[in-house]
Amino acid sequence: MKRLTLKSLGTAEKTVTRLIERCRKDGPHYARNPKIVAQVSRTGKWLLNALAALKGTFDSAPVGPRQSVS
Repeated sequence: MKRLTLKSLGTAEKTVTRLIERCRKDGPHYARNPKIVAQVSRTGKWLLNALAALKGTFDSAPVGPRQSVS
């Protein structure tokens, strides 16, 4: 996997993690609209799982001379 792709995935993971933390029940956004904030939190957790799966796919894929992973 290219260094830029790894950096992008890492940045996305950090940003989504911060969002999930701010959407917790005692967080600053929950009181405004608990239903929407809970949906954001669930979606963020799903995205973290998807990013981890993507990273795992890249880590396990062999890269040959003709195959490039971006």
